[in-house]
Order: sequence, then structure tokens, then C-alpha cells
Amino acid sequence: MKNHSIKPEVIIRQHCYIKSRQWWLNLVTKLKRISKIHLSRNKLAQIATYTLLITKNKEIKKLNHKYRKKNKPTDVLSFYLKKDEQIKNKYLGDIVISIDKAKEQSIEKNVSLENELTLLLVHGYLHLLGYDHIIKSDAKKMFTLQDRIFKKFL
Repeated sequence: MKNHSIKPEVIIRQHCYIKSRQWWLNLVTKLKRISKIHLSRNKLAQIATYTLLITKNKEIKKLNHKYRKKNKPTDVLSFYLKKDEQIKNKYLGDIVISIDKAKEQSIEKNVSLENELTLLLVHGYLHLLGYDHIIKSDAKKMFTLQDRIFKKFL
């Protein structure tokens, strides 16, 4: 039985220029909907909050260099707590997405910026839940779940 007194929350911050206030509000609504639907299906996620920061290449490059020793921008970074800390603190971690990389990739893939941001959010979120794609078998599991979640929101 679900504990309805627990209300997971998504904290979304923006640290970059956006097209318009309405575009941003629509995107935030969609991202929160994605999170809440998946939150309701994952026992750990049901008790936790996470933060999403959408920023520019300059900022994500600094983070990528500091934490991954890669001196270049990336599309998405996830910073998660250990499972016992996630449960104790009711906090999964942070997702950082580069709006610049998302724009580049949306053009390369010929998809909307909103769809690319959605895919990056799902990807980062799965990392917070412990999924990874370093080992081939883990990658298959993660990308299968990523595609399944993403397709629900096209």
C-alpha cells in the first residue's frame, strides 16, 4: 500500500536564456509529469526529491572537468547519493543538463528541443536510480528502460 503522506518533489532551476516564459513553463510541467509518473512506479523514488538544473555549456564544462576530469561540455550529468543516504535524506541527487548541447543534439537528430531535453532528463534520472551504461549488459537494461519511459511522452 502506498504512503500518500510522502510527496516527492522535483526542483527545477534554470541558469540560461530561454525562448519564452511560456515555453519554459510548458517544459517544466512536462518534466515534472514525467518524473511523477516514474516516481510512482519506483519504490526508492517514491520517497525522494531531486533537483534539475538546466544550464549552458560553460557551466556544465566546469562541472564535467571537476567531477569527471573531462575538460569539455557534456549533455547531462547526474550526481547521486548512495542508496542508504538517498533513503535517509529522501533526496536522490542532482541532474544538470546543458541547454546548448541539447540544442545541438536536437538539430543533429532532427527532433524538437523539448524532446531532446526530455530524453536527457530520463537518462539523468535513471542514473540517479542507480542505472549505468558502462557494462554492455547494464547499458542494454538502462537504454531499454530509457526508451520505454521516453516513448510514453512523445
